[in-house]
This record gives sequence, structure tokens and C-alpha cells, in this order.
Amino acid sequence: MLSHPIASLDLSGRSFLKMHGLGNDFVVVDGRTKPFAPPPDVIRLICNRHTGVGGDQLLVVEPPTVAGADARMRIYNVDGTEAQTCLNATRCVGWLLLKESGGKRLRLETLGGIIDASDPGENELTLRLGSPRWDWRSIPLASPADTLMLDLSSGPLSQPTAVNVGNPHLVCFVEQRDAVDVPRWAAPMQNHPMLPEGANIGVAEVVGPDRLRLVVWERPGILTQACGSGACAAVLAARRRGLTDERCITVEMPGGTLRIEVDDDESLTLTGPVAVAFSGRLPPWV
Repeated sequence: MLSHPIASLDLSGRSFLKMHGLGNDFVVVDGRTKPFAPPPDVIRLICNRHTGVGGDQLLVVEPPTVAGADARMRIYNVDGTEAQTCLNATRCVGWLLLKESGGKRLRLETLGGIIDASDPGENELTLRLGSPRWDWRSIPLASPADTLMLDLSSGPLSQPTAVNVGNPHLVCFVEQRDAVDVPRWAAPMQNHPMLPEGANIGVAEVVGPDRLRLVVWERPGILTQACGSGACAAVLAARRRGLTDERCITVEMPGGTLRIEVDDDESLTLTGPVAVAFSGRLPPWV
């Protein structure tokens, strides 16, 4: 006989949704009426795939703190640190809020800036991003450098292009994406002294004028199924380096594809899918 029967379990804890964008998965908690600010050890527990809910990040929806925004999204990495931007996460939370309001457009506040979202379909969302930042201080780098081709290398990864699209990215172009042992070679580059805050390391293959294959080693050191900001960074880097002049590019990642459109000022439009996996409740002591 069970010492703690299921019927006696306390299920009064905070509710959550498990969502994903192309396999990049998140635990989403609504903190608009009741704040939710767990310490790093609790965030690590929630995101742990063996002892918690499991996810690449914890997302907390809060009231906005800047004029013109409809809501604020806090993004917590698996190690408890806070991230500036995650575009797969933004699509998930934006989709939820639009379904809640019945609207077609909203503005979502993140540490990386305000992102405009619109709903083009039942299970897709489009994000409108501002222009990227290329200056070495904006990445940031430890010292002045040409961000088009940095003098960095790690095995087959060399001369990456650096760009900030709300968070920092280095994009390395290779002949065959799948031939690269990404964790082995991306981790040393991510932790290079030239990157005082680290960076997401993209490994990209140009397979056609309007198609890239990409995988991203994300901060704080995980390989994800998809990375929306990484896809944007790869498209921008490919255009800057003359590898394509297309304005609409499909980026293929292990979890699926995203569509990126580039305007004259390098502002971007990203469209991709959203999915709800399941819902549940966190333990009441979390």
C-alpha cells in the first residue's frame, strides 16, 4: 500500500504550461496577478528533465514596465541566469496572449527590447524585430574588432561573424553542418576571453541562395533543437558576407524550419510554429 496515496497529494501549486517552438521547449508561468520570482536553485529544478518539468528555459509573464508594451516576458536559463531574448519563447508567449485576448497584434517587452507579434495562422506567429547591432561594443566584445570576421577559431569553426539581435551571436559558416561536433568546438569559442558575456554560437551551412542549415550552441552551454534569434543572426551574417542576397530565407534546424524576411534597414520578420505540449502544477513549495 502506498505510504502517500495519490489522492492525498497537494496539487495547489502554481499552474504552468509546457510549450515549444520547433522543439525548443519552455515552462511558462503566469506572474501577472501573482508574482513568480523563483531563486536560481528552483529554476534549475523546474528545468531539470529528470527531477523537474524539464525545459530549455523557464518563462514568466509579467505586467509591462515600459509604455506601449502589452506584457513583459522574463526568460530564465537552465542554470538560473536571465536571458535577454529568445524568439521561440517570444512566439510561444505571444501566441498565448493573443489567444487570451482574441487580438491579432501585441507588443511584448523583453530584456532585449520590445518585440511586435502578429498572428498569421492557427499555430504560427510572426515576430517583427528591429535592426541588428554590429558594433563591437554592442555584442559585446572585450576589445575593438571587425565583427564581420572575428579572429577566433576552434577546430573547424573559424572567423565567425558577430551580431546582436537582442542577444549576442557568433555565426560560423562550414561546408557541412552535420559533420561538425558542435559541443566539442563551440563551447571553447563561447567561453573565449574576447566574449565577456559569452555568446550563442551558430554553425551554419549555405545549401542554396534562399536556404540555410543551422544548429546553435546556446548560452549557458546547451544544444537546442531550434533557435529563433540564431536563425536571424545566420541570415544577417550570410547576407553581410555576400553568401546570399535573398530577402526571404528559410532556415532549417534540427527541430524544423523558420522563415526570415529582411528589409532594407536589416529589420527582420520571423514566422514559425507554436505548440502546447501539456499543462500541470508545480509543487506548492516551489
